[in-house]
Amino acid sequence: MFYIIRNSTCIFLLINFILFISKFKIENKPYKIYTIYLGVIVLIEITIRILVKLGYQNLIVSHFYFTGQFILLSLFYLELLKNNYQKKIVKLFLVIVPVVLSINFYINPSELHKFSLIEILLTSITIIIYSTLHFYNMLTNKKEFYLLNCGILIYLFGSTVTFLPRNLHTIYGFSFNMVLQYLNIILYGVYQIFIFLEWKKITSINNK
Repeated sequence: MFYIIRNSTCIFLLINFILFISKFKIENKPYKIYTIYLGVIVLIEITIRILVKLGYQNLIVSHFYFTGQFILLSLFYLELLKNNYQKKIVKLFLVIVPVVLSINFYINPSELHKFSLIEILLTSITIIIYSTLHFYNMLTNKKEFYLLNCGILIYLFGSTVTFLPRNLHTIYGFSFNMVLQYLNIILYGVYQIFIFLEWKKITSINNK
């Protein structure tokens, strides 16, 4: 059952990427950055599946996922946030977070082969901050990428909660880990729905 749900969300991700890239040339810069983000996530999913098929450990790919997601969504929000002070915050985090993570992996190289709690916290919470700032701005400004922002906030907040205890499966057993995986994949599916709804909204506005 889990693999059916997981495969369904991956197919949904691929469909969303195809839909977004279909309008890549005519849309604005934030749209283009987000489309590139979707493409990178698709490539990471393919890489994970290839590694599993070949019998290799794939946890090291999670670092490309979290760090890649952080960098691309930071660039996405850097374009969305109009306030200069907020832009400076994004630029500051774009420097600080990779530096802190690099130092952490240098000091603790063993974390390259498991879920890094520091990496998950830093990258996810930072993007949650960006998302919250964008919601605040939308109270008085244009509601640009509103549905997408909802999806990002819901998924990252929820997935952070499910990813953080993931290393505890060695203590609580396989069933505990599966519960966390189910929760995360359901949240990811909800995220894909918001992505699709945002694309549909953008398309309907452009067709008017």
